[in-house]
Amino acid sequence: MSQKPDFFKLGLFVIIAFGLGAAFLIVFGAGRFFHREILAETCFNESVQGLSTGSEVKYKGIKIGTVKSITSAARVYHVQSDYVLVVIALEDGICLGQTGKSTEQRVHRAIENGLVVQLAFKGLTGSAYLETDYLPQNTGDQPVLSWKPRNIYIPSRRSNMKQFGDSVNQILDNLAAINLQAMTKDIASLLKTLNHKAESFDIGKISKLTASLLEELKKTDIKINSILESPGAVKLADDARASFKGIRTIIDASGTPLINAIKDFQQAARKTGALASGIENLTWLNADRIKNILENLETTSENLKQLSQDIRRYPGRLLFEKPPEKISVEKQK
Repeated sequence: MSQKPDFFKLGLFVIIAFGLGAAFLIVFGAGRFFHREILAETCFNESVQGLSTGSEVKYKGIKIGTVKSITSAARVYHVQSDYVLVVIALEDGICLGQTGKSTEQRVHRAIENGLVVQLAFKGLTGSAYLETDYLPQNTGDQPVLSWKPRNIYIPSRRSNMKQFGDSVNQILDNLAAINLQAMTKDIASLLKTLNHKAESFDIGKISKLTASLLEELKKTDIKINSILESPGAVKLADDARASFKGIRTIIDASGTPLINAIKDFQQAARKTGALASGIENLTWLNADRIKNILENLETTSENLKQLSQDIRRYPGRLLFEKPPEKISVEKQK
């Protein structure tokens, strides 16, 4: 006997499974669905081989976003350009070492302070990612844009591999510009000239002159030695040695008296200073007396001068003139 299928239970199972699946997606995927992204873009004037959609964008090794799209600037902005346009989705809440209320404000401040994006590679695997940092711009790094970017524009910088390749190419170009054939001809001509000059040298004459010079030097050395060993030179050296010894003895003997004389001179200078100070103090204390004495001397001098003049004019007055009468005190009263 066959059993009939229970469609009610089957439908209820399907509904419950669908509800659980929807709940799972809402719980674990809601954050991603409602996640806010900030779009930025940059341009590269080099190959971005190894970079793909979804590649990481890092700031000093910290993930701050992903690559959203890779295309050409000519396709998006309809301009003539061979730049590669990369659109970046930055995570909300990144700071990039800046302060600000919104993420857009912090990103703009970072760009103003020199934030650049650079293509980097993960080891030897060939996969690439974008690295952002505050780096100086090299000559020729900054692409010239002929359009207005739709999103936040982050300047780019040549990758290390690109810089290395450009340096190698420049070295090869410099080597290629060297005229090796002309240099070879010049070197051959120089060697030929040197050989010709060397052949024109009189080696025998040079050898004779060298031997003569060495012989003269030898004779001169013998003469100098004979002079130094002569009795006069020996005596002169002994006399000079004795003179230096005598001078040293005199210096040693006069050292102590000289020091004592200097000390006596210093002591006399101190006493002279003390005496001068005492005279100054004495003068200051008796200034009034000294002033009176000087005034008296000045008056006496004037009187003597007047007396001398009177004697010259009237010499007889001093001998024959009577003295003035005495005036008593009572009569004056």
